[in-house]
Amino acid sequence: MLKTLELQNFTVFKEARLEFSPGLNVIIGENGTGKSHLLKAAYAMLQSVLLFKKAGVTEEPSLMRSVVATERLFSIFSCTSDLLIRNRDTDIPLLFTTTLYDGCRFSFEQGKANSGYQVGSEPSLSTLFIPTKEILSIYKGFRSTLKNRELAFDGTYLDLAEALDLPPFKGDRLADVRPLFEPLEKILHARVEQENGEFFFAAQGEDEEKTGNRIHAQLAAEGHRKLGMLSYLIKNGSLRKGTSLFWDEPEANLNPRLLAKLAEILVELSKIMQVTIATHSLFLLRELEILQEKQQLRDARYFGLHFAEDGGVEIQQGGSSNDIGDIAALDANVEQSTRYLQMDEDF
Repeated sequence: MLKTLELQNFTVFKEARLEFSPGLNVIIGENGTGKSHLLKAAYAMLQSVLLFKKAGVTEEPSLMRSVVATERLFSIFSCTSDLLIRNRDTDIPLLFTTTLYDGCRFSFEQGKANSGYQVGSEPSLSTLFIPTKEILSIYKGFRSTLKNRELAFDGTYLDLAEALDLPPFKGDRLADVRPLFEPLEKILHARVEQENGEFFFAAQGEDEEKTGNRIHAQLAAEGHRKLGMLSYLIKNGSLRKGTSLFWDEPEANLNPRLLAKLAEILVELSKIMQVTIATHSLFLLRELEILQEKQQLRDARYFGLHFAEDGGVEIQQGGSSNDIGDIAALDANVEQSTRYLQMDEDF
């Protein structure tokens, strides 16, 4: 699990240091403040470290580590890593430094052949990135096409497609994760199935006539497809205890009722895995605050992204949403509510 991430001369960030909770992490900011950039950078660095661990890489600096990190950045951002440099007119390099909760430390500097690496004690687990767009509806042939063609999808989509390719657990292993995916199936009134590379929603519930009826994922509401995708990733073990999950704008295409349910699901997932989301939804933030006030959410960290006077972005962070300053995008929601209530007084 990611503990800290330090950035230097990266896209809109001159310098930044993020300290992550092992539970739920919420990155909040308006458009253009680099929420997705932070999410992808954290994912790319953690993924690189896990690749090193699986390969049994030692503590000695290695050209291979620099190559792996560069390739991961290229894949995740769909651009060469030098394009991620914020200011090319200075001698300040693009630099990433990552530490994990097990003591592992990895430092990557653009242009250097060697990258510093200190191995940790934690075994290689897994990490997964869920991008803004769902892919259940276009899954058939999507994975092979991404591997063999130049498409306008970054590397997170290929990683997600490969994770969805795994079949669901069976027997006791499926029973172990049932408490996590069952609430999602109740929301959807359906279970997600894959057949011949296509996804379907199979109806279930009290209505016996409808139970078992299937509709193609393409015909389901997009919000339902997102939740169905999450359910399937839990059922096939791609999301499990010890996973680090990164999710970009989970609130997209979900109505308020589903957002409230989503907040509960994120909290439950954060009890067994590290969850990091990027959002600008005031509704979702408030639902998480309610759960935190009820002490259902016990381990959280919030990051507020703010435009700085130099044109970059600064980060405020803490264990409460009160620690992250005023977010303009959230304030706009509050102001609209105030204006709407004022209409009753005016008329």
